[in-house]
Amino acid sequence: MKNKFALLAIGLTLGFSACKPDDPEPDNNNNNGDGTVKVTMKFDSQFSGSAVDWSKFYLTGSNDTIMFDKVKYILSNFIFEKENGDLFQLPASYAYLSLKDGRDSVILGGIPKGKYKSVRFTVGLDSQVNHSDPTKWALDHPLSPSLNEMHWGWAGGYIFNVLEGYYKKDGSNAGFSFHVALDKNTRTHVFNVNFEVSGNGRFVFNSNLDKYFDNIINYSIKTDGAFSHSADVDPVMDKFMQNMNGIFEFVSYK
Repeated sequence: MKNKFALLAIGLTLGFSACKPDDPEPDNNNNNGDGTVKVTMKFDSQFSGSAVDWSKFYLTGSNDTIMFDKVKYILSNFIFEKENGDLFQLPASYAYLSLKDGRDSVILGGIPKGKYKSVRFTVGLDSQVNHSDPTKWALDHPLSPSLNEMHWGWAGGYIFNVLEGYYKKDGSNAGFSFHVALDKNTRTHVFNVNFEVSGNGRFVFNSNLDKYFDNIINYSIKTDGAFSHSADVDPVMDKFMQNMNGIFEFVSYK
């Protein structure tokens, strides 16, 4: 059966912003009064199965010694696949995450109760939104450049993912910086998991930072490149992007 997108034009409390851990979680028995509920998505930073210590250096599979300083994402296109295959897509829903700063969660409203078999989201934006006027967003909106500092005024469009830090080079600290941008570098992450939405719930995902370097390929900062800001022709980013599909891992829903 052909998948159908359920788009609700009004009456939704959308997940327009991410929240820090000290922000209040939604009441577990609360709903929007229309049979829909709120779902939180939380992202935990991990390296090789352990919580990231932002003051610690880590060893990659290519023997690079690295420390993370910035890990930031712009997420969009949140879709919930129902048990019968129909797709419920939250309209105009976006999130800005900055994991080192504790901005690791987004609350999505207007989710219909029922049984589901997958959930997905996109790191990045569709082309129309990506190249729209950024000044139209409120200052506290996830797509406000004043909030996320992830918009390239000179090139047009947003940075979808920032990964910055330091690595050991000849005994000294040197910087690495990867800014994933451009329409071609959006990535949709799909998680085939069965879950039931009966009240407000919470997803937990891992953001596996080791997978940026040890996944489809072993990426070496020292030999493959320590810097890319997603140029139109960019062999460094093309290689870096090969590992992007394994970054996120579903942990739980409850």
